[in-house]
Amino acid sequence: MSNDNFKAVGVHVFAGGFTAGVQKVFDVEHQLEVHGFGLETAERMCGIKCINSAAKDWPHVDAQFAYGNPRCTGFSTITSGYSSDTHGAWAKQTCDVHEFANYTAGRYDIAIWESVQQAYSTGKELLDYLRDEIYVPKKYRVAHVFINAATFGNSQQRRRYFFVAYRNDRNFNITPPRLDGFYYTPYHIIYEDRDRPTREFHNEEYDGDCYVRLTEDEKKTVEYLPNGWCFNVMGRYFLEGMSSTHQMLWRTRASPIPYSLHCPTRLNWLTRCPTLHSGCCRYIHPNHHRPITVREAAKLMGWPDVPIGKHPFAQIAKGVVPDVGTWLAEQARAYLNNEWAKEDWESSYNDRTAIWEGRQCNGDIEKVFDLTRYVGHELGSYNLEQIQQHTLHDVKRRWESDHGELLPQPRWWHK
Repeated sequence: MSNDNFKAVGVHVFAGGFTAGVQKVFDVEHQLEVHGFGLETAERMCGIKCINSAAKDWPHVDAQFAYGNPRCTGFSTITSGYSSDTHGAWAKQTCDVHEFANYTAGRYDIAIWESVQQAYSTGKELLDYLRDEIYVPKKYRVAHVFINAATFGNSQQRRRYFFVAYRNDRNFNITPPRLDGFYYTPYHIIYEDRDRPTREFHNEEYDGDCYVRLTEDEKKTVEYLPNGWCFNVMGRYFLEGMSSTHQMLWRTRASPIPYSLHCPTRLNWLTRCPTLHSGCCRYIHPNHHRPITVREAAKLMGWPDVPIGKHPFAQIAKGVVPDVGTWLAEQARAYLNNEWAKEDWESSYNDRTAIWEGRQCNGDIEKVFDLTRYVGHELGSYNLEQIQQHTLHDVKRRWESDHGELLPQPRWWHK
């Protein structure tokens, strides 16, 4: 019989997305932080008490399930650099992972933390250490879960990795989410806000309808940026509207890899939103020549409210999609209720159920679940497609009128 009295505690959550999802399944009373990054957001959006102190001073919180979102910048050279101090399994930022593991091991029945997928490759040495030196000696087993938020119908492709440690007196398995094949697009999420009055913000003065300022060079170029394009792509086709610095970068660049992860990118109404990252404030609205607002980014992420406090876009980007948090909490509750008394393993795609299922490795100590490729494929109705066609044609007409030549077409141009 299901137990509705289980409690959870957030550890290194940074913002409120994970907590907002877990709250639908567990009673969450506390969130333990060190950096205070999303403290105000979590307290307002989730209505919980946040304790912001050094990890050594964290109090014991009575709960069965611990979850968290420790810093993962050390696993990606894109955001952390290349030195031994900033990148890899033992980068300085992974101290958050160690604090999470040392606090939860031996204290909670099941613990789950989130990271980028590189944590399983670049950071595998650290994951093996956590398994062999922290959790297994205290009678835990480990599961690695790979999730794409699009699996849950979210409007963005957001692939993330979750480390699961659970006491070995019970079995852990998962129930893959099942969809009807439909996924949400930016059209479904923010189209109704397209004419909402907005204002720019500066320093700490902002609200949910704010957006960042474009540079003068970006303002000259962004009006010609087609839906689905970024400035990097534009540089491959024409340079006239770009700054002299950007022109030089593209003329001398030998690699096709974009020179900037944070370059302005215009969203497309009818395709999934790109993964929201710390530079998501550079995403341009599909209709307007401005970046998306804090409110729009939060809605694309599936948050129930807008963040407050410092770095609102970064809070959203570093957070966990609430629907994913709810699903993980459901798996944790099933484990606590001992619903997986007998585990059933598959190591490949199951055509009958249309899901990717788990595979066992390293005996009974470790297992892997990969659901990143299980996503819906329905693009939406014909009427929505007409809206997108109109937007693209309007961009082409304006470019051709201003420049007297045809606008170059990328490979994915809608026909």
